[in-house]
Amino acid sequence: MKFSIVTLFIGTAAASLGSSRIFEQLDSAPEPWLLKDDTRANQDMSFKLRIHLKNRNLDELKKRIIKSSTPDDPSYGGHLSREEVNSMIAPSGDAFVRVRDWLESYNLSSQATFENDWVLVDSTIGEIETLLDTKYHVFENTETGRKTARTLAYSLPAALHAYVDIVAPTIVFGGNTKPELSTFVKETETPKNLKALRSTGSSQNSACNGTNTIDCLKTLYKFKNFRPSRHNGNEIAVAHFVEQYFRYSDLATFYSKYAPDAAVAFKEVLINGGLNPQNTTIDNLTAANMDTQLVGGLTYPTPSTYFSTGGRAPVRNGEQAENEPFLEFLTYLLAMEKIPQTISIGYADKEWTVPPSYAHTVCDLFAQVTARGVTILFPSGDSGSGRNCSVINPNKLSYTPLFPASCPWVTTVGGTQAVGPEEASFTSGGGFSNYFPRPSWQDAAVSSWLSTKADPAFTQYYNTSGRAYPDVSAQGVKVPGIYLGEELINGGGGAATATFASVVALLNSDRISNGLPPFGFLNPWLYSVGKSGLNDILSGTSGGCKEIPGSGFTAVAGWDPITGLGTPDFEKLRLASTGLSS
Repeated sequence: MKFSIVTLFIGTAAASLGSSRIFEQLDSAPEPWLLKDDTRANQDMSFKLRIHLKNRNLDELKKRIIKSSTPDDPSYGGHLSREEVNSMIAPSGDAFVRVRDWLESYNLSSQATFENDWVLVDSTIGEIETLLDTKYHVFENTETGRKTARTLAYSLPAALHAYVDIVAPTIVFGGNTKPELSTFVKETETPKNLKALRSTGSSQNSACNGTNTIDCLKTLYKFKNFRPSRHNGNEIAVAHFVEQYFRYSDLATFYSKYAPDAAVAFKEVLINGGLNPQNTTIDNLTAANMDTQLVGGLTYPTPSTYFSTGGRAPVRNGEQAENEPFLEFLTYLLAMEKIPQTISIGYADKEWTVPPSYAHTVCDLFAQVTARGVTILFPSGDSGSGRNCSVINPNKLSYTPLFPASCPWVTTVGGTQAVGPEEASFTSGGGFSNYFPRPSWQDAAVSSWLSTKADPAFTQYYNTSGRAYPDVSAQGVKVPGIYLGEELINGGGGAATATFASVVALLNSDRISNGLPPFGFLNPWLYSVGKSGLNDILSGTSGGCKEIPGSGFTAVAGWDPITGLGTPDFEKLRLASTGLSS
């Protein structure tokens, strides 16, 4: 009799939710993923499903962030606590009840965990296929050979569509979530264009003798004599994802050669099975070693954290059941009582490969992090305006923006090269989002560029009303470092991002030591008060795609989509930030 009552309840709950309807779908897997021989995923494979419930009052939170980030607003610097953010945007109670009833109808409620606006279900592929009325197949990345279990469509009961934001892992492949890097060369060799860089060095930047050492960057950006506090609560973090690690021995060797005063070790935080093995190959060190060495050398003695987020679970036949690393990482951050005030993340995906629903959810999570007084920085990429202009729509050529660079809640960093003066790097990424509209804080700067500087012959190839990036820039080439004990030259958008993030961390240290709050969401300040502390880059052109000759952008006076507002002058930025001079 007890069994009959339970059965009746389950049937009633399921019926009350209505029939299932497709919630999200793709026509095909994004490049470079291909369905592998129509192979079904292993039904017994362990699978952690994440269900994100729609937040209430998200628009109200965003308005609050803008006000607290706008220098002339009375609430400037009024950041929120974890509890305040959670309380403001908590999903409706009805959302939790309906999702619980749905899971109960499939005997999965005991395997579910409810965490703020997330529901986590630990199950198997077979059970999740039944729950979502779908089938997972094995897809292969044609560039790397990596395999993953994904679906092209899934369904939810009709009554849940109003309450659920996204479900993952489902249709997000994430094949391009990787650092953007230039080619290694040995430090004893002469990198391409190094002689030219040496010949353009100015006397006032004599520390920059062809490579961007720690001493060079401190001198170039004018913070060589500034020493941040170790004990004022200011922190900086570097975040990396699948299969990117840093070696402690390489960091120690780097310090001894390039930053002899530095000695601080990164606090290691491993998320969702993240790792940091010390016996790895150089391919797994390219980004993490570069970022930790730059940040550690530039910001010492500021306490530093290294976040390593996993997202792969090995199974038979080489297929992977990957959780989305951004979701795992951001969920972890938002659960922290205190988040490092500056976070440098050197990754990029092609925006078109990311489903809009996923991009908006991740971008909204970045907004929630900034509400806590945190600045998040990403690179603009290393592909100029895009390498393939026919990939989005073969019938209509267009530039290829990147994500999260295109998210309006992050600060996006372009790349420069040379000194005396600096110029835009040929590989520096830039462009206009197809997903996010142009925010108000950059409207004047971008509208001015569009009306007076943009080449009208090319505006047909990008969304002139989209969020424009980068916001700022920094040196992104010829960065010496230690990799498996060997001195090599590296670079790319990640280097520029780590460098600008270091400057932000130093400014935050100065602010906190003088009784001011950290910046938090930085962009409204940059486009108003902060632009007086940036070096406007006036020369250099980025690359583009072969389908559209001349499709790169050119650096000009004011904001441009290759160097943004310019590179940092710490002394001027400090004056704009705290009113203090060095």
